[in-house]
Amino acid sequence: MMAPPHTQKLFEKRTEKDILGCEIIALADFGWGYQQIPRKTGVPVPTVLGIVKRYPTYGQIEDAPRSGRPTLLSQDNLEAIAAGCGKQSSIFP
Repeated sequence: MMAPPHTQKLFEKRTEKDILGCEIIALADFGWGYQQIPRKTGVPVPTVLGIVKRYPTYGQIEDAPRSGRPTLLSQDNLEAIAAGCGKQSSIFP
């Protein structure tokens, strides 16, 4: 079964973000400054600061899980909704 297109885009964005985070950490380890890294990567200075400070503390580049109520839709429900959106509804002409 193939994942819905919107899921694939989220995966691609996450992968690009992780790669960029690794690049930022590597540049910081090589001694690049907080002003040089954004010029090289195109990432804003506050984001670079957050990634570089968070990595030694938590040992991860990705964001921490968000608090709050978890989603009510499972992957199966999302796929059913995506399939249903492709069909014309009787509500809308």
